[in-house]
Amino acid sequence: MEKKCGKTDLTNNIREKARELWEKDGCKQDRDLDYWLQAEKIIKGQMKK
Repeated sequence: MEKKCGKTDLTNNIREKARELWEKDGCKQDRDLDYWLQAEKIIKGQMKK
């Protein structure tokens, strides 16, 4: 995944990762926040590297 700068890019990266996690988990409904928070943790962790 490409590293991007700025709030909009951060949001887009999190959104893409959340969708990826959702799809890998079988597209389960009503877990949007769970996938978002997990994606946010992953993306922000990658940014610290």
